[in-house]
Amino acid sequence: MQPIYTLLPGLHGTSELYEPLVQLLHEQEVECISYPHDRPQSYELLTEWLSHHIDWSKPRILIAESFSGPLALMMTAEFPYSVQALVLAASFCASPSNPNLALLPLRPLMMLRPPNAAIRHFLIGSAARDTETKQLQDLVSTIPSKVMSERIRSILSLESADCPNLKDTPMLILQASEDNVIPWEAQNQLCMHYEHAVTHWIDSPHLILQVCPLECHSLISQFISTTLTSKSHA
Repeated sequence: MQPIYTLLPGLHGTSELYEPLVQLLHEQEVECISYPHDRPQSYELLTEWLSHHIDWSKPRILIAESFSGPLALMMTAEFPYSVQALVLAASFCASPSNPNLALLPLRPLMMLRPPNAAIRHFLIGSAARDTETKQLQDLVSTIPSKVMSERIRSILSLESADCPNLKDTPMLILQASEDNVIPWEAQNQLCMHYEHAVTHWIDSPHLILQVCPLECHSLISQFISTTLTSKSHA
């Protein structure tokens, strides 16, 4: 049975931004997850929701962006026989060492309708088209501020000691070298904690899967091909 490519979203919590990557994965079975707004947004409770919302009896490749990185790590530890490989994009495994400073970049994004300059600087880069900026503005405006705040608090509660041992899980880490949301120390901490992972730094702002879908898809496809080939020969 071929694995299902299961996409877990970033802080926005919706699958809407995955369209560029989904189109490139057209030969694969893909399942895009969106998180509910009608419940607490702690990692513990979202993990519980995912455990019931997804059919873990089927083989899966988890692709998790930003906020969902820790969730993907937790789900992989809980369902190791389901998760064939794990891809983390622009993510982290613990809260930055200075939570107050870590919140500063997120404040403009908490506005009812974040300004174009903030969207470009923090999320998609200065070269983004107006239509891309407007799509993000419209998306962010649909997320209740309480939900966004709870997700941020979940991030700030993370500790590196909580990171599961996943040395037997093939892992690909894609980090954005121009990320203005996640501090370099938090990105590097993820890479250092999972030294067995294949890591690539891409010249991109935070939304790496949306801004650089072709490069990300190429790296993911190469990694998965190598991983599945190795498993079949094991």
